[in-house]
Amino acid sequence: MRVSEAIRYVQGITRGVRRGQMFPPEGRVRAESAPGGSSVTPSRRSFNELGHWEITEHHVPVEGLDRSLRVLQLSDVHLRGREPWVDALADTVSEMRPDLLALTGDIVTRGFTEEAVDRLLGALPPAPLGRWAIMGNWEYWGGAPLDAWRARLDRHGIGLLNNRAVDLGPIQLLGTDDWLAGRPDLAATFANVTPNKPALALTHSPILFDRLARPPVRVVLSGHTHGGQVRVPFAGPFFLPRGSGAYPWGWYERDGVWLFVNRGIGWSVAPLRWRAPPEIAWITLDAPPTV
Repeated sequence: MRVSEAIRYVQGITRGVRRGQMFPPEGRVRAESAPGGSSVTPSRRSFNELGHWEITEHHVPVEGLDRSLRVLQLSDVHLRGREPWVDALADTVSEMRPDLLALTGDIVTRGFTEEAVDRLLGALPPAPLGRWAIMGNWEYWGGAPLDAWRARLDRHGIGLLNNRAVDLGPIQLLGTDDWLAGRPDLAATFANVTPNKPALALTHSPILFDRLARPPVRVVLSGHTHGGQVRVPFAGPFFLPRGSGAYPWGWYERDGVWLFVNRGIGWSVAPLRWRAPPEIAWITLDAPPTV
């Protein structure tokens, strides 16, 4: 690495750390499972966990559903170039068959290539209830602002939810703008929501959970934190970005509403993940049993 590249690398790490908190106390709390149970298919383990991912399964009972729904969530991929792991990820998700697919932000980062983005988006599986995305902070910071990102998603048949809701039949789906880099407007997001029909909400930065935890929302899906990305034994995550709030990873409950914080796939600040393995998440929204 040349001296100039090393200087830029250190500057990038310094800027990233300024955007968050080092060794936050919230990160020392053990991650909780979903209310209906969680399981995991482990990835190949190595010191640096980048390029490999766990496939996690989570069940959440949702009152008001007439049938169970399988949601596939991808978050924080942080696409740059078309590296071998991008093809591996695309091949993995192309074989999955969700009822609904959710991209919860930071699919790209600074320096992304069109080839890498189109490779992944083009491989996303069909979903009867649609394929949906929200904005993350790195869509804004990395050169994919709202209108440009919406146009690219449209070309791949993916809808962008930005401070709005859609009725998908068995469930309503809400999506906010990002708290850190965008302009979330919860009044607009809830404007056309039916009060007594269950809703699933998508928001990139989990700090918005406190404001989304209200009827008719039953579950909120988020990302942003990378699960700490590097978790030091006994000390917790080295760093959590602003917007994480008190929600570093896993499941949380507030007033009967559940939040899931996905650890995501990629990296930010430094190309390292340790004790915070990347994940692809299946979220099953379970209909209550019939009597």
